[in-house]
Amino acid sequence: MKLKYTLLNAFTKSHFNGAQIAVFSQADNLSQLQKLQLAKELNLTESVFISQSNIDQCDAKLEIFTPQGVSDFAGHAVVAACYLMSDSGMVQGSDARLELNGQVLDIIHSHKNKKVQINIPIAEKYDEYVPSNQELAQIIGLDESQIGYLNYKPMIVGCPQPCLMIPLQNDDAVRTAKFYENKWQLSFVASLANHVLLFSGEHPYENINFTARLMAKNICINDDPPIGSIAPSFGLYLAYGIKDYHRSSLIQRGHKKTRISIMEVSINKQNNKVEALQLGGHAIKMAEGYFDIPDK
Repeated sequence: MKLKYTLLNAFTKSHFNGAQIAVFSQADNLSQLQKLQLAKELNLTESVFISQSNIDQCDAKLEIFTPQGVSDFAGHAVVAACYLMSDSGMVQGSDARLELNGQVLDIIHSHKNKKVQINIPIAEKYDEYVPSNQELAQIIGLDESQIGYLNYKPMIVGCPQPCLMIPLQNDDAVRTAKFYENKWQLSFVASLANHVLLFSGEHPYENINFTARLMAKNICINDDPPIGSIAPSFGLYLAYGIKDYHRSSLIQRGHKKTRISIMEVSINKQNNKVEALQLGGHAIKMAEGYFDIPDK
């Protein structure tokens, strides 16, 4: 059988930028093995498979695969899939409800503006117990003096994936840092978090609040992968320790020599309680193609 897929760029308004995502809009008859095989064949960071949901009032079910297997939440993948569903008429109106990993996500999408907003289920995890700046500097290959930005301090935040947030003096430090897996494995923090997010508010870009870069032991030392899976945790980090916080922040992944992604994280916090957490961004359609799938 022929199986159609669409290639989209998420968290961007322009071609040849953003996170490259493949979306299969008719995946009801695919097995889990076939989905994994297709994700491996495309070899993108994520591929999304859309099928019918068994949950009442859900418009569809999303499954996200990396070439290694099933993935948890990935904001860039959800944005791409939701944009395609709106563009193709799979959902009507501006609201949608989707199933992902047994959870329900409420989505707001604007076909005219090519923008999707995801209401993130709130699952807060905070841990201020992290290594010293000297030890962190050894893990990311920088001088200790380059760690820190304004009043932000390193800490672990999860929503739900725990991530070590490290503020840096400027974007140059974000770009030149290198992840040393041997130093990471020797540190106690490796048992508390799976990823490191480097960020800074000191950068040369207009209309952007922060630049950020994701690191982990399974990420090549010079790679700059999508950060949509960690963005909700970063939003909670920005609001940590503030009683009332009502703000949207634009975060940029990548730079002019690579692919730039821009996402918006919005937090509504009142009396120390996070009332709402949203992740939003634009998407554009790049290409369509077909796979010839052997009949079962």
